[in-house]
Order: sequence, then structure tokens, then C-alpha cells
Amino acid sequence: MEKEKLSAREAALVAQARRETEALKGAPATAPLAAAPEEKQARGKPDLVERMAQLMAEERAETARRKKKMRRYGLIGSAAILAAFALWLLRVFSRRR
Repeated sequence: MEKEKLSAREAALVAQARRETEALKGAPATAPLAAAPEEKQARGKPDLVERMAQLMAEERAETARRKKKMRRYGLIGSAAILAAFALWLLRVFSRRR
């Protein structure tokens, strides 16, 4: 992905994931590589790919909620403007008679 296309929140999430990766790389490896997957499961902490997938899914869900809310208020706002215009028309034409 290009950096220009990332929102501020997405950029923060990517930066956080990079910091976590650097922290994991900087930590000394005391256990052998074969024991690492078992250790991850024992800790219960998801790996970075799973964490990023989870964060992106949460972001998509939040975006969907925001879009639904915007659609609802957009329809209500448009209906209110149309109703005000219709009432104005009724008032204008009822005075001429």
C-alpha cells in the first residue's frame, strides 16, 4: 500500500505493528525455534498477522457502521429539506387564491 492512501488511524496501526515487530526482534531468543509456536499458543497472544487482520476487520466494521449512520442521516436530512420546500410551496400557492 502507498502511504498516501492510508488514513491517519491506519497509519497509526501500521506504525504500532512495526514497533511490536521491532520489539520482538530485539528480544533475545531463549527458546529454540521448534518450541516457539507452542509458546505462542500457551501465551494466548496472536501473532502480528492475526493481530493486523483483527484490527483491519474491526476498522471495516466501524466504517460500515459509520456509512450506515451517514446514509440514515442523509435520507432524513434530504426528506426534511424536501418537506420544508413542499410546505413553502403550499403556503405560497394558498395565498394567491
